[in-house]
Amino acid sequence: MRTLTVIIIFLAIFAAFSAPALGAGKGIWENTRCAADSDAGGPTRPCDFCDALQVTANIVDYLLTFATVAATIMIVVGALIMMFAAGSEERFATGKKTVLNAVIGMAIALVSWLVVSEVLHFLSGKANLPWNQINCA
Repeated sequence: MRTLTVIIIFLAIFAAFSAPALGAGKGIWENTRCAADSDAGGPTRPCDFCDALQVTANIVDYLLTFATVAATIMIVVGALIMMFAAGSEERFATGKKTVLNAVIGMAIALVSWLVVSEVLHFLSGKANLPWNQINCA
């Protein structure tokens, strides 16, 4: 069961991070002014502090995507363990603990995202809307 979990997590990591590399966007350079003309995704002119904040925000968003996928997978794995416990209280408790830990981990990830987003928003020095995006223009 652990091998299956590890394989699923690696597939989730690949899926979460491969979309920008396959041309769906510019990856971590999305919404920066210094990479606006770049086809390869890297900067084409000097980046400033606001661009650094945007890159950091993009990385945090990718990590949140990964955490969401991983938590969802672990909730499903925990539920499957509980379903196939076959009356074993120990296996049922293991599945329940897996689901609980996944939910707690997701809550920690969301709170962390909120805190980091607010700090980055504060550092940009502008009253931006929507609140969770950096806008230095």
